[in-house]
Amino acid sequence: MKSVVTTVVTAADAAGRFPSQNDLEAVQDNIQRAAARLEAAEKLASGLDAVTKEAGDACFNKYAYLKQPGEAGDTQVKVDKCYRDLGH
Repeated sequence: MKSVVTTVVTAADAAGRFPSQNDLEAVQDNIQRAAARLEAAEKLASGLDAVTKEAGDACFNKYAYLKQPGEAGDTQVKVDKCYRDLGH
């Protein structure tokens, strides 16, 4: 993943110019929001198991046939793998 600094410098370089004042302000704004983005990521990560469980339950409720023999959720092992995959 490219950083905002790399993106701004690359775009300016491709245009044959130095980064503009607007470019630099965009970098500064991005850096100032870093703490808020990190906090949001931590909150999402802490609730990942609950979100994964809710999503899996919703899938199995909506598509009840998945629990039938020969389908993706016919054994507990397969169900656990579905939840694992949703978490990824």
